[in-house]
Amino acid sequence: MKKIYIIRHAKANKDKSINDFDRKLAKSGKEDLKKLCKNLAVYQIQPDFILSSPAIRTAKTAKKLAKFCNFNKNKIQFNKKLYLGNVEVVLKILQGIDNKFNEIFLIGHNPVLIELGELLSSLCLASFPTSSILCLEFNIDEFENLKEHTGKLVFFEHVRKLKEEKDLDF
Repeated sequence: MKKIYIIRHAKANKDKSINDFDRKLAKSGKEDLKKLCKNLAVYQIQPDFILSSPAIRTAKTAKKLAKFCNFNKNKIQFNKKLYLGNVEVVLKILQGIDNKFNEIFLIGHNPVLIELGELLSSLCLASFPTSSILCLEFNIDEFENLKEHTGKLVFFEHVRKLKEEKDLDF
């Protein structure tokens, strides 16, 4: 069994004077990430490999998630193809992951992440907000056997949902 956690970076600052690649996390993004991590504690997540886009906001998200999961942030692998690559490129990257790993964090950007989630599962995702984690489980022993529409949904957590649940008044 293999698990892939498809993760969209936390909310970034929208300063148009800064190159998109160099945008930093917004204060609200950092707060959302803390809330998300607190909510994820029930899942006892233990990634053994973290792969991230090298964009500033994504790298920072990866480092914060690594800290939360007690993963050595110096072992995070950054791949430039995750910044602007399409879904086919990202799928090839996933299929090339060493089979000694079982639980993978893939931290990147939309629209590729929503496309990847739909490609790997039978889901139809209406959105994939910042600070979202889609966990899919695959009945395979080798990542090279990763195929379209074979992922089973384990969970889909995002801060927008947590905010909505907090706003419910019963």
